Amino acid sequence: MKPLDFFHTEAVVQALDRAARCAAVPLRLHYVDQGEEGPKIMSIGQCAACRYVASLPEGNQACRASRLAGATAALGRGKATAFVCHMGFGCVAIPALPDAEERFVLTLGPYCPAEEPRALEKDAVRGLENLGVTPGAAFPVSLSDVRVVPAAAVPEIAGWTAEVLADLWQAAQEHVEAPQVEPETGGGAGRIRRRPPYPTPDPYHAGDIAAALLGGNQAQARALVRAALAESRSGRRAKIAVRRARAVAMVSAVLEGAERAEVDISQCWGGFSDFVAQVKRARTDEQLAAAAMRLLGAIKRKAQRVATSAHSFVELNRLVMSRLPGKITLNEIAAELGQHPTAITHRLQRKFGMSFSEYVGRIRIDKAKELLRRTRLGAGEIARRVGTSDASNFSKLFRKLEGMSPLEYRKLFGGKQCG
Repeated sequence: MKPLDFFHTEAVVQALDRAARCAAVPLRLHYVDQGEEGPKIMSIGQCAACRYVASLPEGNQACRASRLAGATAALGRGKATAFVCHMGFGCVAIPALPDAEERFVLTLGPYCPAEEPRALEKDAVRGLENLGVTPGAAFPVSLSDVRVVPAAAVPEIAGWTAEVLADLWQAAQEHVEAPQVEPETGGGAGRIRRRPPYPTPDPYHAGDIAAALLGGNQAQARALVRAALAESRSGRRAKIAVRRARAVAMVSAVLEGAERAEVDISQCWGGFSDFVAQVKRARTDEQLAAAAMRLLGAIKRKAQRVATSAHSFVELNRLVMSRLPGKITLNEIAAELGQHPTAITHRLQRKFGMSFSEYVGRIRIDKAKELLRRTRLGAGEIARRVGTSDASNFSKLFRKLEGMSPLEYRKLFGGKQCG
């Protein structure tokens, strides 16, 4: 699939729209090459200040020069890059595709870092003066829609968006690739071999958290939220500003997962600005987790209101959790629910993109990660406590779902008592 066709697919448009809503900033997509910015490919939102500046004789040219500088830096670094535009507003640029040769760039902004809210109008007035406009003491139009957000939040959401686009891009390329053909042993016309689906580890546990909430399991969801905060790529001693940004990105990813599962989360979107305000005031991971659960609790309440029969996901989750850490089979669960096993599998695939065995495996591994972070138990004992047959199978399942071994996970994210 060609990139321009890819960016206009429904899944990509929805992902970019969610990113703009979660970050509460406008979003732009351009192609950048040989020191020039191509025509705008996609645009979501525009603040009054940018609309006013664009109407000025040299405003558009100055905006384009700022975006080009930020985009060039982001392409050179290969990751989210924060920059300040000619008006003094904060912006973030990030490569839109994982292939370095595809020079498409997302720009999110403008926004005002929460750490310097008082400088917003002063910087904007100075920006107009640099364009040859004398606005007086105040900016000519309202700056109320230039959102004030934590400085690290927009780069983190930009990174999350790029990860979503990378997954969609890979899936689009695999969809159009011809299946590989291998000869049968002993001759024959050959057989089609399809690539096995190895899932990409979810850095925010968004699918797992959404599944736990839809299953009515508040405790499991809260434990996963704490795990997502603890597993910062910046290490277990990450600054609170980094963890705040991670909390916003995590909740955004969970809301995306809930929407993919066709859950009405309008109540969550309505409370998103209050959630961001609570994140800005948070000083500890517990406060961040509490803010996240207050917002995401609406998903659980929604699930409980529709849990009127054994066909609900709440009942499925209850039966699975009641059997842990013992053996769990799809046929037994299906028999107790009075459903065909295929119906359960299709429901899990449609709502969460996972098989029944992967769903159960993720629950086991989520429990194992908490033990790895908080205790000094060996792999064999942890395997027994979460219900895998032995340490070897536990390690294989852990690596498959998390992309690393249990020991590597403990070294990265274990507490001081586990060092």
